[in-house]
Amino acid sequence: MVYLQRIKARPSPDDLTPGEARYVQTVFDPYAGEVLMDEQVVAWNEIEEIEVATAARAIGPAGWVVRHLVHGNERYHVGLYFGRQEAIVPNVTLKVAGYIVQCVAFYAPLPVRYSGPDGLSPLVDA
Repeated sequence: MVYLQRIKARPSPDDLTPGEARYVQTVFDPYAGEVLMDEQVVAWNEIEEIEVATAARAIGPAGWVVRHLVHGNERYHVGLYFGRQEAIVPNVTLKVAGYIVQCVAFYAPLPVRYSGPDGLSPLVDA
């Protein structure tokens, strides 16, 4: 299993574009004891897993238009899993996904399983 390694510095939204930062403020709001994600309040100590998955796109001309003209790059879904529940932030850039993953690595007091692209945050094998 792969887990997030705790990080010592709180991630900064300053690395995001202004549009990404505005979007993150509306869908992901971290506090010391909990995070508001996808309109759900999730305590940091309840998070068991985080997953970053490539957003599916339709094959054909419509998929190409959405991927290249609407979004401009590859998009990702970020999911937090806690107990029998989940909170999902859909269709974000890799930078936004990295910011969310790093916030979890900073705030979560317990080990959090990780699945997704490498390089978003330090990882440890267990």
